[in-house]
Amino acid sequence: MKKVGNFLLVLLCSFVLFSGFGQEDKALPKLSLLRAEEDYSILRDRQPTNFLEQLKFMPLGKRAYLSIGGEARYLAEYFHNDGWNEASGNTSWLLQRYMLHASLHVGNFRLFGQSLSALQTLTDEPPRGVDQDDLDFHQLFAEYALPLKNDQKLTLRIGRQEFWLGSRRLISIREGPNIRFSFDAGRLVYQRANFRFDGIYAMRVLQEPGFFDNGISDDERFWGGYAVFNDIPKGMNLDVYYLGFDSDLRVYDEGAANETRHSVGARLWKEGKLGINAEAVYQFGEFGAGTISAYTVSMHLTYQTDGVESPVLGLKADLISGDRNPGDGDLQTFNALYPRGAYFGLIALIGPANLMDIHPSVEFPIRENMAFTLDWDIFWRQRVTDGIYGPALTLERSSEGSSDNRYIGHQPGFEFAVDLGRYLSFSLEGSYFVTSEFFEQTGTSDNVLHFATTTRFKF
Repeated sequence: MKKVGNFLLVLLCSFVLFSGFGQEDKALPKLSLLRAEEDYSILRDRQPTNFLEQLKFMPLGKRAYLSIGGEARYLAEYFHNDGWNEASGNTSWLLQRYMLHASLHVGNFRLFGQSLSALQTLTDEPPRGVDQDDLDFHQLFAEYALPLKNDQKLTLRIGRQEFWLGSRRLISIREGPNIRFSFDAGRLVYQRANFRFDGIYAMRVLQEPGFFDNGISDDERFWGGYAVFNDIPKGMNLDVYYLGFDSDLRVYDEGAANETRHSVGARLWKEGKLGINAEAVYQFGEFGAGTISAYTVSMHLTYQTDGVESPVLGLKADLISGDRNPGDGDLQTFNALYPRGAYFGLIALIGPANLMDIHPSVEFPIRENMAFTLDWDIFWRQRVTDGIYGPALTLERSSEGSSDNRYIGHQPGFEFAVDLGRYLSFSLEGSYFVTSEFFEQTGTSDNVLHFATTTRFKF
């Protein structure tokens, strides 16, 4: 308890020190999750207002400059009946993540590097594979941007890098755990007014817990093309894409085998008072000697009842295919490839495979920089002949021994989030997963309580 008390004291001191430091400057790029995409060339023609702003643009000549940034994230988690009390029971830990990056620009050439140190502390539990990496290069790539006529641009990026495509249902950075996805890859990007196309070939980086020991997964890779059409008509946007995936070994309720999977998808989306995000994906390919035929359909609607500080109503719904006939060699279980880690909240018990869910929510903006959200997620199995899977597509419960009980459980939750100036943010999240008879039929069935606080400092 003394260590926890010291940690809370550090949080309080952080709020006092930074809550009034570095108010948001609308002219500067937002400090985003994708730090490699930030462009600070705007600072070429203005004076910096503080030391941290000086680090974002350091001239090295007429056409060269260096930009430096970083992040410290502290995620404290508590689980009651972790994993439905199957093994750990009550657990808690503090996840610390430190990232430092530098971006060197010389004309149309750029070299970007980002280090990562991820630690799991204040616990006797062994670190999970997604939470511990003493120190390594998270990103290290070279990029060349070739300007074309009529404001067109062609960019080639080669090396270790992150990916974030569309709504992050299939390709994401996996922000929830301590270690984000990164890939050794080649990426070609073509851009013009209201259009962008990304062509990618990538192999996932394998995280190891030590110092500079991460390697490349030679038994797993993905490739494809992703096109975005903006304002068709005005305000409405369309994504269309193809993604290929190959793995030497994947494990489902159907069994374990090598897998080659092709995904074709489309996403229609619109922001504003009435927000729409609808996406459909069909997958085909080979699983061992059998075939793959899987799909997902997702819809997310938001509605802001009045002005910018009025409640925002939300409704999500997902239909994600599961396997029809276990043991026949063919596979209908959907593979979300590299999805966001906290797919249904930081509690991260259920993943996007063999699933149907309804997820209403309401967000209450308290101030421009502060919001409180209530949500309630209800889960069913899409096929009773398939099990349930975790966020990383690990088989959590097999369908073997279960009845035709389709209902999995429900999960009410809340989140309080606040931005304390430009550089510091804080959030508190809680979830309670209430199990169904399916868990009683397949193993332990205790309800799961989860709390998490996240403090993040970026510059």
